[in-house]
Amino acid sequence: MPINFIKDDCNNNAQQGGARCDSRIIDSTTLGECSNWHREPYGRPGPIVVKVPVVLSSVKIQIDVESEIRLEEPAFDIKTIDKNVCITQCHLVPHTNKLFIAGFVQKNIQYSTVDCSNNTSVSGRILHTTLNVPFRCVTAIQFDKYPQFGKSFKKKSNVLDKKMLCEDNREQSWLHFNKAHEPIFCELEWAKILETEIFDRDIECAERFTREDCFQDFVEKMVIYLQIKVLQNQQVFIPEPHCDVYMDKDCEDEDEEYNDYVEIGYMPEKGMVARKMKEEKY
Repeated sequence: MPINFIKDDCNNNAQQGGARCDSRIIDSTTLGECSNWHREPYGRPGPIVVKVPVVLSSVKIQIDVESEIRLEEPAFDIKTIDKNVCITQCHLVPHTNKLFIAGFVQKNIQYSTVDCSNNTSVSGRILHTTLNVPFRCVTAIQFDKYPQFGKSFKKKSNVLDKKMLCEDNREQSWLHFNKAHEPIFCELEWAKILETEIFDRDIECAERFTREDCFQDFVEKMVIYLQIKVLQNQQVFIPEPHCDVYMDKDCEDEDEEYNDYVEIGYMPEKGMVARKMKEEKY
């Protein structure tokens, strides 16, 4: 009997009335590795005043959330749950230590359904539901560095009349002063979630295969841990380094002109290092 080789299953299925396969590799390229040269970062040495984000407080916050969830269709079991934490509010009330936190946990739930069953098997589809579970709380934080707040006031000044006996109502003087402060903001370092799901199995779905019923509603209990840094831009004084500094001459180029100033950097094997600054040419 001769053997017939099928060269293209997709074309063969198309000729037999099946769907045509459109999935394929469009392009594939193997990339070579490009070379690079590591450069240690250098900066202007002190004494100098800079304006940088200052850590006011670093806190680990615990938030307890219990939510009731309903799926689109009855589920036989939960395959997987993916979660991401998003912070929508992190606000410090001025002149207090109260930090208001709000956000949500975005959950993508993949679950299996039951379309048919018999004594030895159960079959269905894999569906998903994505939802946002909100949370909000307020916590008292401890400051490692106090925030700087602005000031605003208004003063009124009156003059005496020509007889120097009474106030002159024809003239008024005012002093308005308003000094705004840098906003206080937060940075989420990491988030951790511990959870438990309690299923309300009250829907008969595969009684021929198992005595375990399906569910559409379940209760989820979450313990959320957030590591948050509270920051504010402040002016910081950086003093001159008081240590031995190694002058790095390996980076000097004979074709370049240098001035009398130096830049400071750090190398793990050498410690504090310095190099001459190039003469700028315009």
